[in-house]
Amino acid sequence: DLILYIIGQIGTDGGTGYVLEFSGDAVRELSMEGRMTLCNMAIEAGARAGMIAADEVTFSYIKGRPMAPKGDLWEKAVSSWKSLHSDPDAKFDRMIEIDATRIAPQITWGTNPGMVLSVTESIPSPESFKDEVLRENTKNALKYMGLEPGTPLSGIPRRPNF
Repeated sequence: DLILYIIGQIGTDGGTGYVLEFSGDAVRELSMEGRMTLCNMAIEAGARAGMIAADEVTFSYIKGRPMAPKGDLWEKAVSSWKSLHSDPDAKFDRMIEIDATRIAPQITWGTNPGMVLSVTESIPSPESFKDEVLRENTKNALKYMGLEPGTPLSGIPRRPNF
């Protein structure tokens, strides 16, 4: 839900040419698999990559795996990895703050991950978009998906992808 919400806010081209760095309480609470999903899906926002600073969740995930350093090398690696984070005074091209506690479950309704809304919302009308390209993309997505503007997402039956 978190990455779909972010993509919905910045669009599928919002990260083009950049690396997205994710941080904050919601990210720290994610499992390693959740973090991998977040970073992997950064590509769907057009980013070159997604990243999260290594922490205890990361170290616990790596420790004991076949290719993980052992013994003293492990301690040295962890010490090095702990230094790989953004400086507190780092300047970013763009910073977006999100209150993840306010994000409702997200559903993609169209033909790309930027066509996403919370489950409490309704399918948008193409006319609600000022941008002509978005308006046309919405028309095409609605036709392809067999949806009508104004339909509550919660009322659309789930269709398996495969």
